[in-house]
Amino acid sequence: MLRLAAKSAALAFVVASAPCARADFWTAHVAPLFREHCTKCHGGAKQKGGLDLRSAEAALAGGESGAALVPGDPAASLLFSAVQPGADPHMPPKGQLADAEIEMLGAWIESLADTQAEGMAQPAAWTLPPGVDPTLAIDTFLARSWAEEGIAAPDPCDDPAFVRRLYLDLLGRIPTPAERGVFLASTSSGKRRELIDELLRSPAHARHLAECYHHILLGRASGRGRNRDERERHFLPYLRWAFASNRPWDAIARDLIVARPESPEAKGAAWFLYDQRDDPGEMAAATASTLFGKQIKCAECHDHPIAPEIGQRHYHALVAFFSRTRNVKTPAGPALGESAAGGYAKFANLEGESFDARLEFLDGRVVVEPGGRRDRAGAEHYLVAPPGDWIDPPEPDPETKKVKLTTDVDAAPVPNFSRRAELARIGIEGNPDFAKAAVNRVWALLLGRGIVHPVDAIDSAHPPSHPELLDWLAADFAAGGYDLRRLCRAILNSRAYQAAADIAPGGRKPRPDTFAVALDRPLAAEVLARSVLVALGAEPDPGGAMPDEARHRGAFSSHYPAALGSWVPPTVQHAMFFTNSPHLDSMLRDGALPRVAELAALESTDEVARHAFLTALGREPDSEERQRAVRYLAERPGRRDDAVRQLLWALFAGAEFHLNH
Repeated sequence: MLRLAAKSAALAFVVASAPCARADFWTAHVAPLFREHCTKCHGGAKQKGGLDLRSAEAALAGGESGAALVPGDPAASLLFSAVQPGADPHMPPKGQLADAEIEMLGAWIESLADTQAEGMAQPAAWTLPPGVDPTLAIDTFLARSWAEEGIAAPDPCDDPAFVRRLYLDLLGRIPTPAERGVFLASTSSGKRRELIDELLRSPAHARHLAECYHHILLGRASGRGRNRDERERHFLPYLRWAFASNRPWDAIARDLIVARPESPEAKGAAWFLYDQRDDPGEMAAATASTLFGKQIKCAECHDHPIAPEIGQRHYHALVAFFSRTRNVKTPAGPALGESAAGGYAKFANLEGESFDARLEFLDGRVVVEPGGRRDRAGAEHYLVAPPGDWIDPPEPDPETKKVKLTTDVDAAPVPNFSRRAELARIGIEGNPDFAKAAVNRVWALLLGRGIVHPVDAIDSAHPPSHPELLDWLAADFAAGGYDLRRLCRAILNSRAYQAAADIAPGGRKPRPDTFAVALDRPLAAEVLARSVLVALGAEPDPGGAMPDEARHRGAFSSHYPAALGSWVPPTVQHAMFFTNSPHLDSMLRDGALPRVAELAALESTDEVARHAFLTALGREPDSEERQRAVRYLAERPGRRDDAVRQLLWALFAGAEFHLNH
C-alpha cells in the first residue's frame, strides 16, 4: 500500500488530516488532472463504463465495474491501477500520466481513509455578520486569506497611478492634465474617496458603464454580423438611462428578460433579446451567461462536460422559456411579442433517448404552466391581443416549411401567462447565483479578474478563489437593493483595488487570484481612442463624449475586435495600427487638437520631454527616458512639431499606454 510517509513532504502536507486541506487538494490538483486526461470519456458527453469523474462524489460512486476508488488504499483502487505504466486496461488510453501525477493521485486516494465524505468536505465557513461596511468586509476577507497563504499585504499605489487607474475604469479615458493636477494638488486625507464618489455620480461614468455592458450583454456588433448603428440607436440609450439613474440591477435584469417597458426610457431594453433574431437558443445562452453566470451552450447535445450540475435538460429548459418569443415591429420601435400557445419541444441525448423539454430552472425548480399544455390559444389568453394569424396560424410555407406570422403590430402581444416573466421571477428570486454573477462581473471589470474565473463560469468546475467573500458580497448586494454604484464604491475603496502593480525587488509576485497585487489590464479600443484624444488635448463635454468620437472609435475598434476587459494577446494588426496607422497620423496632425503645438512651443527640450510623458502616461520620465527623449528632440531643432508628434506616437505605441495597472 502506498503510504503518506513515503511521499514527498509537500504532498504529505497538502493531503494532511484536515478535511479542508483534502477538499482544497481535490479542487487544486485532482479535478484539473481529471479534466485534462479523463472527462472526455468520463464526463458529461460520455461516461464509458458508467464512470463519471467530474466530481469527487461521482468518482467515489464508481461505475459498471464497481468502486473505482477504495479510500485509503490506492493499490486496491481500479482507477489508480489503470494509470500505472503497462496496465491493461490502461488509462488514459493514448497517454501516460507523469510519475508525479500518479503519486499525487495516490496521495489523494489515501487521504480519503477516514470517511468518504471527508474527501469532499469543504472548509468550515468563516464569515462576517451582515451590515458591516462592504469595503471593510473586502479588506478583512482578503487580509485573512493573505495571512493564511503567507502573502504580504500589498502596498497602496501612488497618487499618479491611482488617478490614472480610476479615470480609465470609471470614465473610460485617462484624466486630462487639469483633472490630474487638481487631484495631485489636493491635501485632503480623503481625496481618493472623494474622487471615487465624484466620478461615480458623473454622467460620463454612466456613459462608460453603458458601453461596457453593451459589449458584455451583446458582444461586438462586428463580431456577430450585427448593425452597430441599430444597437446604439435602440439599446445604448436604455443602458445610459439605467446607469445614470442607478437603476437596481434586479430591475435591469427584469427589463432585459421580460422586455415589456413600463416607461419610455425602458423601451430599449427589448433589444437584448431582439438582437438574437428569433433564436431561442441564443436568447437562453446570452441570458444564462450575462445574468446568471453560467455557460450552457456546451450542454445542448449532452450534459455539461465538466460541471455535472448543468444537464442537457437545463439547456433545453432555458430555451423553452424563450420558445414563444418573436420579434415584432411597433410604432414605438422594435419589441418582443410572446405567444400564449405552443413552444413544446423534445430533445435527444447521444444515446438517442428522447425527452420532453420542461420549464425547469438551473437549480431544479420547475414552473408549472396553468391550464396544462396549450397548442392553440384564443384572444382570451392574452393581455394584449395578437394579430389574427397568431391565433389561427396559416399553413406552413411549402418551401421553408415554416409558418409566417404577422410581425408588424400596433403593440407587442402579451399572454396572460408569460414564460419570460416566470424566468425573470425564478431566475432572480431565490437564486443566489444571480447576485453572485453581478458581483463577480463588477469585480472583474474593476480588478481584471473575477473571484470566479472565467467570469461567466459560476459552476462546480470553477470554484471561487474566495468563496466566503463572494457569498458575503452577493448577500450584501441583494440586501442593499442591488445597488451597482454602492458595489462599485465598496470595491474601489478597497485595499485590493488600490494595490500597487509592482512588488518589492526580489519579492515573489502573488498569484493573480489572490488580488494581492494590481493586475495589468488591457484597454479596449474605445478607451484607447478616447485616451489618445485626451492626450492630444481634446476636452470631453459634460456628458463624457469626445469631439468626433464615433469616427475615431470606429477606426480603433476595427483593429481591436476584443470586447472590453478581455485579455487578448497582441496581434500584428494591433501593432501595425499603432506604429503606422494613417488614422493615428491624422490625429497627431489635427490642428483642432492642441497638445502637439503646446508642447512644441515650450522652450526647454527637457520640459517638452517631461510634459509628453505626463500627458500620455501620467508620470514623469525616468532618467534614461528623459535623456533619450531630450537627445531625440535636440537632434531636430528645426522640426520641433514633427519631433513632438513622433515622441507622442512612440509613447502611444508602447505597452504602458495600452494597459491599466
